This record gives sequence, structure tokens and C-alpha cells, in this order.
Amino acid sequence: MTLQFQNINKVLIANRGEIACRIIRACKKYGLISIAVYSKEDIESLHVSQADEAILLPGIGAAAYINAEEIVKVAKENMADVVIPGYGFLSENADFAAELAKCSIAFAGPDSFSIEQFGQKHLARKIAVASNVPIVPGTDLIEDENELIEACNSIGYPVILKATAGGGGMGLKVCCDDKETRANFAEVKSRGASLFKNAGVFVEKYITSGRHIEVQLFGNGLGDIVTFGERECSIQRRHQKVIEESPSSYVDQSLRAKLTSCAKRLAEQVKYKSAGTVEFLVDDENSEFYFLEMNTRLQVEHGISELVYNVDLVYFMLLQADYEISGPGSGIPLDILKENLILENGVEVPQGHAIEVRVYAENPVRDFAPCPGILHHVSIPSEGRYGHYMVRVDHWISTGGKVSPYFDPLLAKVMVWSPKRTSDNMIKVLRDIRIQGPVNNIEYCIRILESEEFRAGKTLTNFLDFFQFRPRLIEFIESGDYTTVQDLPGRNDVRHGVPRSGPVDSLSLQLANIAVGNNKEAECLEFTVRGAELKFHAAATIALAGGKFNATLNKITAIPFFTEIHVPAGSILDIGEAQGNAVKCYLAVKGGFPGVAEWLGSKSCTPGLKLGGHQGRTFLPGDCLEIAGSEVEKFGLGYQIPPSLIPNYDLYDNIIRVISGPHDTPDIASEAGLKQLYSTVYKINFNSNRGAVRLDGPAFQFSRRNGGDGGGHPSNILEYPYPSGGLSTVGSTLVLFGVDGGTLSGFTCLCVPSEVDFWKFGQAAIGSDIKFKLIEYWDAIELRKRREDYIKVISKRPETSTYSFDDEIDYQPVELLGKFLYKREATDSLPYVAFRQAGEGMILIDFSTEKYSLFNNGRQYILDNLVKKQLKSEILATESDTGAYSVCFDPLVVNRDVLLAKLVSLESGIPPVERLKVPSRVYRLPICFEHEALKRCIARYLHAQRPHASYLPSNVDYLMKANCIDSFDHFKKYIIGKPEVTVAVSFLCANPLFVNTDPRCRFATSKYNPSRTETPAGTIGSGSVCQSVYSVDSPGGYMIWGVTLPNWYWDTFCRIHKDPWPLEIFDQVVYYEVDEAELNRLNTQWLTGKIEFEAEETEFDFVQYKKFLDSIKDELVELTQRKEAAFGHLVEVEKQDLEKWHEEKQAVKAARAGAEKLLSGPNVIKINSTMPANVFKINFRKGSTISSGKPVVVLESMKMEIPLRVKDKKGSENTSYKVLEVLVDEGDVVSPGETLMIVERLE
Repeated sequence: MTLQFQNINKVLIANRGEIACRIIRACKKYGLISIAVYSKEDIESLHVSQADEAILLPGIGAAAYINAEEIVKVAKENMADVVIPGYGFLSENADFAAELAKCSIAFAGPDSFSIEQFGQKHLARKIAVASNVPIVPGTDLIEDENELIEACNSIGYPVILKATAGGGGMGLKVCCDDKETRANFAEVKSRGASLFKNAGVFVEKYITSGRHIEVQLFGNGLGDIVTFGERECSIQRRHQKVIEESPSSYVDQSLRAKLTSCAKRLAEQVKYKSAGTVEFLVDDENSEFYFLEMNTRLQVEHGISELVYNVDLVYFMLLQADYEISGPGSGIPLDILKENLILENGVEVPQGHAIEVRVYAENPVRDFAPCPGILHHVSIPSEGRYGHYMVRVDHWISTGGKVSPYFDPLLAKVMVWSPKRTSDNMIKVLRDIRIQGPVNNIEYCIRILESEEFRAGKTLTNFLDFFQFRPRLIEFIESGDYTTVQDLPGRNDVRHGVPRSGPVDSLSLQLANIAVGNNKEAECLEFTVRGAELKFHAAATIALAGGKFNATLNKITAIPFFTEIHVPAGSILDIGEAQGNAVKCYLAVKGGFPGVAEWLGSKSCTPGLKLGGHQGRTFLPGDCLEIAGSEVEKFGLGYQIPPSLIPNYDLYDNIIRVISGPHDTPDIASEAGLKQLYSTVYKINFNSNRGAVRLDGPAFQFSRRNGGDGGGHPSNILEYPYPSGGLSTVGSTLVLFGVDGGTLSGFTCLCVPSEVDFWKFGQAAIGSDIKFKLIEYWDAIELRKRREDYIKVISKRPETSTYSFDDEIDYQPVELLGKFLYKREATDSLPYVAFRQAGEGMILIDFSTEKYSLFNNGRQYILDNLVKKQLKSEILATESDTGAYSVCFDPLVVNRDVLLAKLVSLESGIPPVERLKVPSRVYRLPICFEHEALKRCIARYLHAQRPHASYLPSNVDYLMKANCIDSFDHFKKYIIGKPEVTVAVSFLCANPLFVNTDPRCRFATSKYNPSRTETPAGTIGSGSVCQSVYSVDSPGGYMIWGVTLPNWYWDTFCRIHKDPWPLEIFDQVVYYEVDEAELNRLNTQWLTGKIEFEAEETEFDFVQYKKFLDSIKDELVELTQRKEAAFGHLVEVEKQDLEKWHEEKQAVKAARAGAEKLLSGPNVIKINSTMPANVFKINFRKGSTISSGKPVVVLESMKMEIPLRVKDKKGSENTSYKVLEVLVDEGDVVSPGETLMIVERLE
């Protein structure tokens, strides 16, 4: 019978994690309003979004949840009727319960007296003696060490020292002799004082072959106590429970009667109320049992008692509080407490059997240390009946959630009820659970459940002391220079600012997988320059492929490449360093890495954006990866790819074959520039990575003077969808944008490498040569087909082969200047349009490269809808950007010319946009103009990159000057309430580009030079005709002037949005102003699921828009002229300032040029850069004395700070050093190996 609550409406849950979610579920079931509290680390935790209300607590980590004063304050302010504490934190804090009582707020738990009496274990022992409950031989509180030793010898070793206020397995130490006792005494006292504010310690006999069995009870405060059987919790590690079950396989009805009788007598002594648990130690040899302690709270493992005895303990706790509010002497009637129990001679009879497994984020190879991190994928079975068994999982986790280092790493409690005791059903459920991210203990628990000992019920408290477990993990002892997980084909069909990713050398990844017997596209580890050192905790089958690295096994055996290798458990594989011009290699492991989750269809990692792979980053020492393992336990060699099928990785003559387009046409590129491009030998610049390979060589020569609305430099162009791998002209620098590059660019792309040659520039070492060869489109397709044939041959794993790796063909003649695939000049009814080739699998369509028009975006939008409707089966992806539209396809499946004809036909059938309307959604979103994040961002740029510029220190002042704006209020009127149309959702992480519908309010502006290395998420900036929101922390060059919702524009794991990006083309955004505090509040409310920013469905009417433009035509001409004059002046100012800055840098470098050569000697040590980076901070100056281990220089690269220390094999931790010379300044760009500082060891 379920009773309605009479006095309770709002329930504050003073806890977090799975128990908070469990209580929220009960509140929803019984129609109660739940109030969650949370620390800032928990903002994305499930309990926060599931609760009806959520209140942020001050403080960090656990400190927030034990702040009794603050939680009482929150309860009062939010008119909570009752506070329910769960377990841990304040659940057994007598002062907290008493304070709530003073405020007339019910406490769903025992009274403060009961908590006090049972909370101190030495007092609880006295109550047990008074209740005729047997106790373990032991003492009262002991303060003197000699008295303690005497007591231990009297009791007999082994003994256990206990903090009297301890709990949860903390404040306990087992001692086997006097020496251990003396060593542990102070520690237990200290732990008790720090964790529980009570330094009291007592000692008990430690029973080695015992069982931990506890009785669940509930009291109504009137003297009535009801028990709900027992649970066995003997499988513990460091006194922390791992697996529990109810009933105990050891307990029969006779022993159950004795245990429950003792528990009742104990609770009756204090007229106990609410849920509680009495813990006993049962001797496995004679069934004698002893009282350990009473927990005056709900237990972690309460759920299995609920399953076996058909009871809802949380409901009873809230109902008991409801009765108490009615008046003194009220409690749940005894018949309601016993309603669902089946009794035999007055003792409850268990109905079936339940097991609970605690799933922790912990690493078995590191002694089960907590393993914080991001949960990249979570899949948990639904609660309910599965045939003959039932499943219940109490958890707080979801895909994208974070396991914090500040809390217990418990992720979930998996409970399975079966008619009879069996571990088989639990094993099935555990195997169905997928938690990918931090290492967890699921496989460990499965092995326990599969063991003969567990199946036989031989589960003593020392069970895990003798349990052998070999985790299927590889551990990173050293992580290498830049090690990531990559697979094929990456994310080439996603676009929307999601990089393609995948390997930079797809050929080598496939060869490694084929050698080991995997699917050729399976995930591998990609190593750059210096490989990792890996320990295999389980046997594995592996293969290496790619450039030559000096790899060894166990420091002795040289490891051949392109060969299947059986690695025994315990082996250490050291990949070593690259030995030639090819600087990437790939490690394939048979079965891949099952612990790495797919994200948007791929396991590939893009570290710069924290996407995919292992934790969205490169590997670090101590990281672990799950592997499938191998049955082969001995070292040995297996299949070897025949030498004739292996490519030449020396790459001394590194010629990249490229196809024309999209921007090598005569309207943009000059013939002289293209001749120079294809005759020059370029060098790989030091500042190259997976996102961009920068080339040292002459600047490209264009056929035009500027990029029109795209920018003042001829390399600038209106933003367009970018082909992966394209060769771009970024100002005066040529750049091959790599697999981690953006999907949008505002710089021209002259040509795109043939897919079969991507591996060549992916492998190229810094400083090596590279040259480009122009080939015809259909030759590139033929090369691709030949590569596919080669892969088919090698996939059969031939032992020998007459086939060889040879991808040269007879090339067709090709013209130097690029041609349009199709071009139509403007007519009276239709606009100009150009169809351009952009790599093997992209057709780019633009309606202008220099003059921006929102009408063109409308035409793109309509074309995109037609393409998706009529050509869906023929395309991989489409993308619309400010200046162009793209269609991606598989050229081995779809003929380009056939697709082109269909696209031309669709486009030509679109009527003039000026006569049309298109669907649109309007979002009204907050913006803050004066935000600390902006100030910090610009201050960091001034400090670390460029100390002065025409746009510094205020981008707003610069924009006001450039656009003839006379006041800050006038500036804000350009933004507030002005509709801005989304014309691109691209670049990096769906970075939206907006165009103000009123061209008078579009800013004339330049961009940062150099670009910022970091811009905070939510920052709004202006560049060319567009405004953009930085959807994630990322580099950037737009002039920044405001901050909007930092978490709304990109949702990596789709925790709130349907896709990672909420905006689509032609959505409109209208901003309203708020201050920083209000913006933070709104962002928090959105993150916690308490508010939504809903769109208003509407249409964008081009007919009315044209009328509006016609009405302001004359005014716009006059304003544009004034802006051009003002902006032109600032361009000249910036040119002079830039020259001045370069001169200053050169002067400093010249002054130091000879310092490195002059300083030498046996005690002189150079501190060198380890990567391309900016010098962010110099901690010591010339003449300073520094100690060993101190960071001397801090570099900044890829949004990471890298501290550099003195590396001195002859020094010790006590060695000191004197700084002889500092060769760089803060803000300098440095290359790998460049000397930054010279120090001298002081004898």
C-alpha cells in the first residue's frame, strides 16, 4: 500500500552521483519536487539535470557537499520540507541533523542522538554490550601508544586499528605486530581528525577468515524495528566493498534469526528511526558472529535488499519524515513497514537472490587508483525484467559526463535479481554495459563472478587478497612526442567544422592492420618523430608500419616492421625514434582498442579540438588502453608483408601529385605564379602539424590585387567549404591544410593533392623537401583505382608476390591555368555562377568570390535542399558557407561529370532569389560586451604574442575608428536587436558565421596578425563581412568584442542538442544585452537543463529584403565611402606598427646572436624547445639561481602550456644552476631544438 504524502512537497537531496539520482527517481514516482545541490565540478552530472531544481554550492569538490551551514541555508531559501542525505558526506553528521531540526526542516534519517551514539564506534560497542549483542574483542578509546601495544598483545595479533568516527572503509589499519601498530597509530589518528573531525582510536581483534554480513533495518521512532534480511559484503578491497549479495549464501534461516534479533535489540535501545544497517563479522569456521558497527544511514548496497524483500527504503525514509512533521510521537505504522514481508516463525524469508556489482572508474594496473576523465560513451541496460531475471542499475553517468578526481570514482551499481543464486545473469548484464573512457573495473568484476570460489559461495573478507587478475590493458610508460588513436576513413562525411581526422598516412595504417589480421580501416596508434614505450599487461598480437623507427621489445629484441608479432604479457615495447625522413609510424593491435568509443562514426582523435580518440587528446604517461588480448603467450613472428609490396619511405625525392582547383583559375591566379609553384622545391616549416603543413618558399603571385569583401590581400576570399589536404595561400605562405584542419577557409586554395599522395606529406619531416606535380583529374582517379587494387592484393596476405608497390602511370597533358568545370555569366534573371573542382571528391559552387550578397546565400540554401532531396544517394556531404557551396562524393562510385550535369541542371532551375522566401528560425540570445574572459584573452595576447598593434589594447576602439562610430552605446546599437543570418556553420566545431541583415551595421575590419593562439568559447568577433562565435576554445584572428553563451553553440556529445551544433543555415540570431553575472546564470541554467532557448519558426522574405536594401541604397553608398577612408587610414597605421614590431624582434635576436656560441664548458647546459610553440613565460632571468626540477621556461602550443626544466644527468634533486643567458623573449615563436636558455651547473 502506497500512502500519499501529507506534509512533504519539496525534497532537498544533500548528495550527488548515483544516490542522488536514485532519490530523484523516488521523488518523481511519488509526485514530490526534488532540489539538487551540486559543486561546479558536477554541473553536467545527471542528478543536476534530472532534478526539478538545482542549486550551485560554493567550494570545490567534496568540500561543497559537507558545508552543512550552506546546505541548511539553501534548504531554507528554497523552502524545502525535508532534507534527505543519502550516504557519505553529511548523512551521519549529528550537528547537521540538529541544525535542520532547529529550522523546522525535517531530516530523512535518524535523530542526532542516534547518529552521535552509533557514529562513534567505541560508544556503539558499549550499546551493543548493553543490548547483549556479541562484540569483537577490543578496547575503548586509546591515546597512549604503550597502552595500545599492551592491549594488542593481550588481544593477540592480527588486530585492526579503527578511527572511532570513521566510515566507508577509511580510518582503518590492519596490524600484524608491534612495529606495524606503532607505525599506523599516528596515521589512523590523523586520518580520523582530518576526515571525520575526531582523532579517537580504538583496537579490535582482526578475524582473517571472516565474512562481512550486515542486516538492513528500519525503525519508526516509536520502538518498532523491522528488519529486511541480510546482505553479504565480504568481497572488499582496502575495506571498500566491490560485490554484495542478498541473501548470503552462508546464512540459513536459523542464523538469520539470530542476526536480525541482535540488530533489532540494538536499534530498540535508542528507539531508532529511519533506515539503518548493523554490520557483523561472521566467523566462517563456526558461525560465531560479532558486532562491528551500525551505519545510521542508507547503505550504498540497499538496492539488493529492496529487490529481494520488495521494499522501497527511500520511500520509507521520506514517509517517516512526513509522519514526524505531523507531530511528536508519529511514525510509520508497523503493519505498513512489514506489509510486503513473508515471515517464517517471525523471521523474514528472502524471495529470490540479488547481486550488486559496484562499477568504479579505477585502474587495476595502478593498484586500482581512481581514473578520472571524460565518459566518451555510456550504454546501460534499461531497468526491468529480462526473462527469468530482473535488472536495476543505479547510476549518475551519461555520454560526455566527467569523472572528477575530487570524488569517489563510483559510476554505477549494477543489480540483478534471480530466482536462485547464480552469477551468470550478472555476467550477461555486465557484458552488455559499455562504458568507454576512463578505465573501469567491469572486466575485473566479471572475472570474480566467473571464479569457482564465488560460484561456490566461498567469499571471505580476504577473497581478493588471493584473487589473480590480469587486465587486458597496455600501459603508456612514456607517451612519445605526439601519440593519438586514428582510424579510417575518419569523419570525411560530417563537415560542419568537424575535421576529417584519421591518419596522416592512411597507407601505413592499412598495412599495419593487414599485417596483424584486422579490418584494414581499424583504429591504430599514430606516432610522430618519437614513439611511445608501452607495457603489455596481457598477451597481444601487434604489427608496426610506416617510417623506420628503432623499435625494440624488452630493450633487447629489434622489432621488424610490416610483420605480425606475438607479444607476451609483461613485455615492454619501445617504439624509439624515427630514423629517416618519414616521421610517422602506426601500431596495430589485433582486435583494436575496444575501450575507445566512436564519435560521429570514428575513433579518430583531433587533439586540438578535444574530439574523439582517447580522452580527446594525445596520450600521457600512465594512460592505459583496453585491448582484446591474445591466446598466444610466447614471443614469435607471424605473417610478414613481402618486401616488394612495401612502399619506399625514404622520400628523398618527395613529389606530391596535385589536381587543379578550385582557385587556380585566371580570375585569381597568375600563370607566372603557377609556373613558380610547380617548379619550386619547398621545405617543410617547423610550425607544421596534423592540421597544417606550412611550407618555406616564395610567395605566390596572383592575378588580382585584393580579395574584395573577402579581405584586403589577394589570398583572401569569401569563406568557402575547404577540401581536405588543399594547398592554400595564407598571405605570403603556402600551407597544406591537413586532416585536422577546418572545413572552411577564407584563403584561396590553388590545388589539392591526389588522395594517393596524402601519405607523402603526412610523413614528411620538418626541414625536408617537397615539390608539386600537376596532373589531370582523371589521372588522379586512375591512381586511386590502382591504389585500391594494391590494397586488395595485400589484404589477401600473400606470402610472396610478383606484384609491387608502383603507382606511376602515363600522365595525360594538363594545362597550367585552371579551368572552371562550368561557368555562367550573370543574365537578367540569373546570377553569375561557377562550378569548380576541389579535390577528387568535391565540387565547389560559388556565385562570387569577391562581392558578398545575402541573396547568394539564399540561392545556396535552396540548391542545398534540392540536392539533399534529389541526389541523396549520390553524395557524402554538403556544406554552405559565406561565399560558396560544396557537394562531396565518392569518385570511385559516382562519376564526377554525371553528377556535375545534375547539379548544373538543379541550379539553373532555381528562379531569382529576389522573388522567394525561405524557411528560417529566430533565436533570441544574450550577449555581454564587458566580460572578464575578453580582458584576459587580450591581456594574454599582449603578454605572449604581440605587445602593440593598431587594434590593441581595445578591439572595440579599433572597430569604432574603422567604422566611423562615435560612442560605445552607438557601437552596441549595431548589434542589439539586429537580426543576423547564419550563413555558415563550419570552420572548427560548427563555428557559426553571421551576416547582419542591415549592411550599414556590418563592420569593416582587418584581422589579428599573428592570430591569437587561444580564444575563449562564446567569444564573438568580426572579420570581413561576417561576425562569428567561437564555439570552443580555439585559435582565432577576428576582432573580438563580446561574449555570448559559451556552451550553447557546440555540444560535443549531444547531451542537450540533437546534433553537436544547434544552428543551421538561415537561422537568425537576435541578441539582447545582459551583464556578466546574468550571462553566467543563463549559461548555467541551460547547462543544467532548467531553461531552453527555443526558436521561433518564421520565413526570410527576400522580396521585402530587396525593398529594404533599395530604400537605404544612397545612405549605404555614403557610409561605405566614409568607412573605406577611415579603414584605409588604419591599414596604413597597422602596416607601420607591424614593421616596427618586426624590427624590435630582429634587434633583440641580433643582440643575442653570438651568446650561444660564446657560452660553453663542461657544466654548461642548454634548455631547448621540444616543439613548435610560443614562449609564454620565462620564469628566471640572466644571473638568477634556480634549483633542480623548477620550470624555467613555459611554452604554449595547441592551447597547452608545456613547462621546460633543466635536464642534467649529472645533477641531483639538490643541484642548483645559474642562468648564463636567456636567448628568447616572451611571445617569441620557437622551433623544435632551438636553444632558449643556457645555464651552468653550480658545484
